[in-house]
Amino acid sequence: MINKIFSSYRTMYILLFVLATAAAIATFLENDYGNNFAREYVYTSLWYQVIFLLSVINMVVIFVKAKVKLLRPGPIFHFAIIIILLGAFVTHNFGIDGLMHIRQGDQSNSVIVGNQHIETPFSIKLNKFELKRYPGSEAPSEFSSDVIVFEKNGDSFRTNIYMNNTLTYKGYKFFQSSYDTDEKGTILSVNKDPGVELTYIGYALLFLGLLLTVFDRKSRLRFLIRKIKKMPIATVLLPLMIMGGAQENYAQKAEYSEYIEAYIVDHRDNSKELAADFGKLIVQGPTGRMKPLDTQNKEVLNKLTGKSTWNGMNANQVILGMFSRPNIWKNVNIIKVKTPRLRKLLGVPSTQKYLSFADFFEDGKYRLTKETNAANQLNPSRRGTYERDLLQVDELLNVAFMSYRGMLLKIFPKPNDDKETWVDMPTMFMKLDNESLTRDTETLLDLIYSRKYTEAIPFIKIIQDYQNKEGKNVIPTQKKVEVELWYNGSALFVKLFIAYLLLGFFLLIYSLVSMFYNRLINTKITFGINLIVLILFLTHAFGIGIRWYIGGYAPISNTYETMIYIAFSSVLAGVVFFRRSAIALGASLIMAGTFIFAAWLGEINPQITSLVPVLKSYWLSIHVSVITASYGFFGVSAILGFITLIIFILRSKKRTHLDSHIKNITYINEITLIIGIILLTIGNFLGAIWANESWGRYWGWDPKETWTYIAIIVYTLVIHLRLFKGIFSYYLFALFSLISYYTILMTYFGVNFYLSGMHSYATGDPVPIPNWVYHSIAIITTISILAYQNRKLKIEE
Repeated sequence: MINKIFSSYRTMYILLFVLATAAAIATFLENDYGNNFAREYVYTSLWYQVIFLLSVINMVVIFVKAKVKLLRPGPIFHFAIIIILLGAFVTHNFGIDGLMHIRQGDQSNSVIVGNQHIETPFSIKLNKFELKRYPGSEAPSEFSSDVIVFEKNGDSFRTNIYMNNTLTYKGYKFFQSSYDTDEKGTILSVNKDPGVELTYIGYALLFLGLLLTVFDRKSRLRFLIRKIKKMPIATVLLPLMIMGGAQENYAQKAEYSEYIEAYIVDHRDNSKELAADFGKLIVQGPTGRMKPLDTQNKEVLNKLTGKSTWNGMNANQVILGMFSRPNIWKNVNIIKVKTPRLRKLLGVPSTQKYLSFADFFEDGKYRLTKETNAANQLNPSRRGTYERDLLQVDELLNVAFMSYRGMLLKIFPKPNDDKETWVDMPTMFMKLDNESLTRDTETLLDLIYSRKYTEAIPFIKIIQDYQNKEGKNVIPTQKKVEVELWYNGSALFVKLFIAYLLLGFFLLIYSLVSMFYNRLINTKITFGINLIVLILFLTHAFGIGIRWYIGGYAPISNTYETMIYIAFSSVLAGVVFFRRSAIALGASLIMAGTFIFAAWLGEINPQITSLVPVLKSYWLSIHVSVITASYGFFGVSAILGFITLIIFILRSKKRTHLDSHIKNITYINEITLIIGIILLTIGNFLGAIWANESWGRYWGWDPKETWTYIAIIVYTLVIHLRLFKGIFSYYLFALFSLISYYTILMTYFGVNFYLSGMHSYATGDPVPIPNWVYHSIAIITTISILAYQNRKLKIEE
């Protein structure tokens, strides 16, 4: 009896469903009662661990009963999950996870773990704690501990501990976690993990198994690809992934005084020519790259607003105004705040998404000092979505402050400087002994202040001449500057994304018509599609070439460039190898569209200042990129599920040919789900590596990572639905693939805009669920009911 229960797929479904449901409920409990409450009663509770154990037993029994060969990709990554859970069990029950507090000049060997004190076999002395802050702000830019490690026999060595640079010694890892408010003491996160080898072996096997699934000829994925190659009509639906990138237009209603409103209108209409010349000045960026100021101004505006223009002004106009008339621009709603809870704290309507710099100050005092200090004091692994958003807003204020002061404008080369250093505007006035340059720059500022924009243009030319003279060793050529300015204005890759979107819409409409009338795709249409794809490919190659020319190196050095290159490789494969296969060509377009969209998302929040120290990690960039790519595949799956339900409604005894299309779309749907869950799983565990290497913990049960975990379980259930021969139907698969996307929406939007903005039952006034959620549920419910009536018409295999 017990063997029968544990070898049942129904048992697997029940156990995974309980794990996902309990975790979902726990995220809401955490929002109201805190992370410790959710951990105690759900995440680390005995009953939840028992469910994990039963799930492992269920998996093992199913594999043994089915006599599965362990060296196949499927068994490898399933077996890897068991190893990962075993490593987590060892870490949780036998590891040490605590804090060590050391005052400057003192030494300690005591680790606080809960209410216990554990002594290490060596002691650590804090020589000096150093904290660097952003200019004009209390927010920390980076902090580090200069320490000496003393052995009991008198041996010692000196080292530095800071974010992403840990001290590993005798099985212990020390991470820079926090610090004392007087900045004379450090708080180190201490970790001793006997399960790390098991866990990393599990990760390696998991990645290996999932990747081998793509290439194994006997895998379910390759089986489905062979199926749909024989049915080409519906395969053109695949490029719909790019439909997921619809942007939201925010309507900003700001109340200005008449003077400020008049200034904004005048500045917008009359500063264009001056702003264009201003953008042609060369600036030394944070990493030392010499680039047109136009490039940096776009990055700053994107950082502050998430947009490339504001109120009809381009980035050069906005930044020109911010440093020339800071008192006005401090009252302009230009700082984007995502969290409703933070908006309420500041006393603005919860629907107002843009705030002014002045909104964050009262009587000259920063209104978020208490909250940001508390967030900074938290161990990074303990920070929730609200705390992270709070720190992000704090960084935006730093960027705005530096823009008002001209501290980002490193446009003045230091004469005869061996390091070729360029300084910002305040430094130029204070330290450069050049009366002529100082006088001309002051005149420029006075003219801009007085809104005499045309008269100010010659003084921009004077600064350009100074740059060419004193910075001639590092300044880019005029041709390269012109090319970069053209590239900035072209929005080339954004247009590529739009092109993929339009192509997807065309293919959707045409394929639906072809299915309904049972017609093959016209050869001229196929030729036209191939021609468009070729043009897009050549445009893509041209864009990469332009970036190569501008940067002077192969454009694969950062996350954005790598993702653009992956998209290029995908289209290259389609054009060269798969141009005769609609399914393969469609798949290559999907991959390209997904990665361009994900890369574009990354450009919304560029790095202007130093990131929060823990975010300076290569693993973080890869983790986010891979997970974001998976969202595109799941979006395609949801659309395919919706289309399948529509076709079910259209089915009748006179349209039996639609059955073959339902089968074909279902095969494609399952392919997108398999690829999506491979990306989501790999991305999730890459995030665990980042977290462990940054602060010594793989998993913190943060709401966003918890909902990623829930999404993995839910899509695992959908993919395995086919194992229930008496229950599985094309209708159910389509329905579940559609509604499962709500877990992705909750992960990507809900955690940020709902959980982080909710308030406890004690305070009341919860943030309402957006109307589009109710509307989408109503539409899906209606379509599902109508399709349900035709679900029993059998589709022959």
